[in-house]
Amino acid sequence: MVELWVPQRKLGGAFSVDECARRLTHYRYAEVEMMRALLQWIATQPQVHHKVEFGPIAYHCAQHADMLGKRLPELRVTEGAEGPYPLMTSPKMAPPNDDFRAFMEAIQDQDDSVLRVTGIFGVLKPHLATHYLYHLRATDQVVDAPTVRILRLTLQDEEEHIQWGRAQIEELADTPPKRRRVNEWRMHLEELLTRAGGVIGARGGDDGA
Repeated sequence: MVELWVPQRKLGGAFSVDECARRLTHYRYAEVEMMRALLQWIATQPQVHHKVEFGPIAYHCAQHADMLGKRLPELRVTEGAEGPYPLMTSPKMAPPNDDFRAFMEAIQDQDDSVLRVTGIFGVLKPHLATHYLYHLRATDQVVDAPTVRILRLTLQDEEEHIQWGRAQIEELADTPPKRRRVNEWRMHLEELLTRAGGVIGARGGDDGA
């Protein structure tokens, strides 16, 4: 019989069960805090089309966090989890360290429209998308298939959000002084993010594994 399918998924990956769970708790923290930032900005963001978009994007963040919360009990994170298996959901989420918490707070506390958008869509979401893509490619494609599916679905949303955000930054930063402010804010956030070791807290050559 002629074989017509070549398996793409192979056993073996870069992460242990505990390491995968640790990373997912950090991803979940970032998604929840992103959601909170967008929701709290709806009332004060002057651009009406931003108010309209922030709500659905915040909902997507909530969906991402919910999917991650459902995956955690399957990775042996059951403390505080509720619901019958396999519908059990874990509430666990945590920043990798205090520096990442400070990075998120800097984004949330911003009151300038274009700098808000830059923080979420120009810095945080591209950073998360990079880590999500690496994780889904590096993890065990068979044993950790549920995580791969979650991250793949999340990435579809993130790419759309990033493209929307880039368009808004171009629209709002329409003069050299505004563009300079955006670039300075982006550099400041990148420094905070680097100090934190990113969403996985990898610092000083440590890959977080």
